[in-house]
Amino acid sequence: MEKKKKDPKIKSSIVRDSIDTFGTNVFGIALSLIASLMVLNRVNPGVKGLYNTVQLWGSGLSTILGLSINSAVIYFVSRYKIQNTKESIKKLMILISAAILVIGSALMLILSGSQIFETTPAPYLCAIVIYGISSFILNICTAVLRGENKFRSYNMVLLIQKVLVTALAVVVFLKPSAAIWVWGTIGISLGMIFFAVFGIKRWSGSMPKPAPEDDFQVQTDSVVKYSLKTHVSNVMTYVNSYLGSYIVQGSYGQSNFGVYNTAVTMMQLVWILPDAVSQVIMSRIACMKVKEDKVKLTLISSKIVTYITVVCAVLLVWMADIFVPIIFTMYVGALSPLKFLIIGSVFISYAKVLNNSIAAYGRPELNIIPTILGIISNLLFSIALIPLMGINGVAMATSISLTVQGVSSIVIFCKFTHTPFYRLIVPSKEEIESVKGIIK
Repeated sequence: MEKKKKDPKIKSSIVRDSIDTFGTNVFGIALSLIASLMVLNRVNPGVKGLYNTVQLWGSGLSTILGLSINSAVIYFVSRYKIQNTKESIKKLMILISAAILVIGSALMLILSGSQIFETTPAPYLCAIVIYGISSFILNICTAVLRGENKFRSYNMVLLIQKVLVTALAVVVFLKPSAAIWVWGTIGISLGMIFFAVFGIKRWSGSMPKPAPEDDFQVQTDSVVKYSLKTHVSNVMTYVNSYLGSYIVQGSYGQSNFGVYNTAVTMMQLVWILPDAVSQVIMSRIACMKVKEDKVKLTLISSKIVTYITVVCAVLLVWMADIFVPIIFTMYVGALSPLKFLIIGSVFISYAKVLNNSIAAYGRPELNIIPTILGIISNLLFSIALIPLMGINGVAMATSISLTVQGVSSIVIFCKFTHTPFYRLIVPSKEEIESVKGIIK
């Protein structure tokens, strides 16, 4: 009886936070579209390619060298509260930031004379390292908010960031410059770190005390051990998702990369809902004690996400075909790779929810197998298709690999939770009634 009393509250909070996060993401996308309307009509693909180079390599440094500490922060803060984890978080934040600085600087120095950065000025190589550090620290700060289930504060940070990015787009529109775009973006990230810290201390209100059995200091090595299990999968997912972008950036020049990245950005629009749900669901599942409840929550979340994502993917391609030739005339070349990429984006959207669910079970290492299969298929199809199709071959290889990874994630989840495959596709009567109750 006690469990039944709690379930409605849990469900309502999940729905509320998912809707809030989804709404914030949608509003953020609307602001991004406004920014794109201004910037892409004024900025040529070469300038955009230079900005995207900083963005791509900076996020790569943050992802690879960050050890996926943000996932561990969400997990441990959710289970043991911030009081028991803050010292470990501070220590790891300082150490990893220093590692990104040293290793990132050394890597940029080594690659500065290579074909990869042949047309990239030295100041932008420095910007890559700073971008990586600021992205890492900001991810940690927002992970604390997510772990504390303070999604209103988390969404406030995201919203303010989007507003500032849109304001920056106005500046870039008035004065098209890669330097303004790059350093303005870094400045916004640094500002949002302070905003997120303020949110942790002030917006979050009184922090709940840990349960007596969980009232102990979480050790740094425990956080690292968990994060490393997650990290392998996260790095491989990143590589699988962005391998094509690195190939285009290193082989086809800044202008072609600017066009291809536009296709990738449009493709990622269908990830709005999966990202919103997965962000909420991980912290919720980590708190649940009953495995059956975890499975039920994952099933209903993943199905809703998939149905909506498919519709959004179809609408996105249709609208892009109509509006890109009219509004973004310099980026018409992005339409063709987008049509290849969109299929894989649907399958990986499903996997996003399932992977976060598995991680919240405390078994993130299970996500490694799908990512390995995805990378292998990406490499094989890249070798086969790029000589025949060029940039479209890169997009097709990426899409196939994301599909392989998504399908593999479904298989892993079914085996791990002993869930029949059809339950991931066909809604049960209970789920339909739950959705009806939410709508009412």
